[in-house]
Amino acid sequence: MVKIKYKGIISFLILTLVLSGVVAAANSVKSFPTTEPAPVPYTSSVTSTYLLPPSGAGFIVGYYINPSVTPLSKINFTELEKSGITDIYVRVSNDNYASILPDAKKRADAVGIKTHAWVFPGFRYAPEVAGMNIGVHLDVETYDMPSYIPEIKAMQEATQGVTFSLCVKPEIWDGNQYYNRIVPLCDYIVPMLYIGDYPHGLSGLKYWAWIYNILYPRKIVAGLQTYQSYQNTTPVSKGTLYSEIRAVQPNTRGVILFRYGLSNFSD
Repeated sequence: MVKIKYKGIISFLILTLVLSGVVAAANSVKSFPTTEPAPVPYTSSVTSTYLLPPSGAGFIVGYYINPSVTPLSKINFTELEKSGITDIYVRVSNDNYASILPDAKKRADAVGIKTHAWVFPGFRYAPEVAGMNIGVHLDVETYDMPSYIPEIKAMQEATQGVTFSLCVKPEIWDGNQYYNRIVPLCDYIVPMLYIGDYPHGLSGLKYWAWIYNILYPRKIVAGLQTYQSYQNTTPVSKGTLYSEIRAVQPNTRGVILFRYGLSNFSD
């Protein structure tokens, strides 16, 4: 009986993925720009944090931070921690990682928040970052994932002892992202489940978090956007973000919010 149920579940998943692939093929894949919109300079009117809904022990609540837009000195890390933030993902490059990351880690460590270097392909200093006891978060937004696998493998090997994660486009929503090949190479992947930029509502968000978790258990952290869309960077309401977090919470290891500085929490 157990075998029959198991086969039924597998058949259902295969059918779901095949049908989704057919739909994706029938409709030309749209390239939604999921990198940062034009920078919105820091202003004092941008309040620091949402008061996040309760989450279980070990549930990641992360924040993407771009220090070139929002200086670390303008961020109240104590308030971040009080609001439930557990991890920060700080944008750095080959040129500035050595000056930015020690400051970020010092501020985050003081309140018990974990620090990760948010980097893009071509970043050459993963071993040095790992030596700082800082995680590495590689942002690979592509329609040719196989070509990046050698770099991903090299970075995985260079970051032994710290968390290595990947930010990626959502499988099926945005073409074949080869999750089956990249999931074994990292601690977790972060599908950019930005329902303001993809034709999926809250129910679709919940459904696909469930599917991803069945296929890749304990490997999914959901990337959620804090603003309406790439074209409209008006912050979403607290209620909207809460609903999205709750929708994915049962089937993910956590969420990462994109991003600090594009959110107005005073509503």
